[in-house]
Amino acid sequence: MEKIRKLIENNSGNSIAIVGENKRYVNDKVKQAVLDVTNYNIQRYLMIDENNIKIDQVRNIQEFLSFSSDKGKKIVVIFNAEKMLPEAENALLKTLEEPPSYSLIVLTTTNWKALYPTIRSRLQKYYVSVPKDILLGLQDFILKKLAIEFPDKVDEIKANNLKIVEIENFEVSPSYCYSLYLKVKESLEDAKKINNFVASLSSIKDFNFLKVLSKIALWICEEFSCDYKFAKVLSSILSSKVANYNYELTYYFILLSLNDAIKQE
Repeated sequence: MEKIRKLIENNSGNSIAIVGENKRYVNDKVKQAVLDVTNYNIQRYLMIDENNIKIDQVRNIQEFLSFSSDKGKKIVVIFNAEKMLPEAENALLKTLEEPPSYSLIVLTTTNWKALYPTIRSRLQKYYVSVPKDILLGLQDFILKKLAIEFPDKVDEIKANNLKIVEIENFEVSPSYCYSLYLKVKESLEDAKKINNFVASLSSIKDFNFLKVLSKIALWICEEFSCDYKFAKVLSSILSSKVANYNYELTYYFILLSLNDAIKQE
């Protein structure tokens, strides 16, 4: 918390990215630090936290930064910046490159590679991790990811008390994510297994499940050192929710894209 507060307090006239593996941890710490630094003065901060960050939000940022505050530095925070739509990213480039001297622009993300290179090149990157003692004793890639994702369940994860559960019974828990991780990796062995796995998911028409599946796919992508393009594909999927979402086709597309990304490495 102190590291994030000092970053926000001591930076002016530039744009920074605060990157971490646990979205809730990073966003909560950044939000509290901004409130502390601005003394909760609503005229000094603007926070954007949307599922789809559109060009209208960027225009609001530009308007907010168009004049200074006599109370101190103005701070803009874009949470989960990987959710910016392409037109929003393009509109933000100039502002990121030359923010007013009395301001600070902060982007948070758990998917640094999902940001376009033109965005990344304009940001000073700072990595913030959850306390290191959470990962002590954990060697397996997936167990580390689960400990970071569920820090309140770290004792259960370290004790390896994870159960294999039915994927059809969706819930957000360490055991469920572990089971889904194993199922996804198993499905990538050949095209037939991908088809069979997608068929087993056809009854799950839940956007929250889609987000969890995408996160698991990103973990596997990281495990195999895939490049940013796959992360950007997933970000585009998650930012394009529509009323009549074709979930089965989207599940298939995610798995097929992940399989292709791994094979290219």
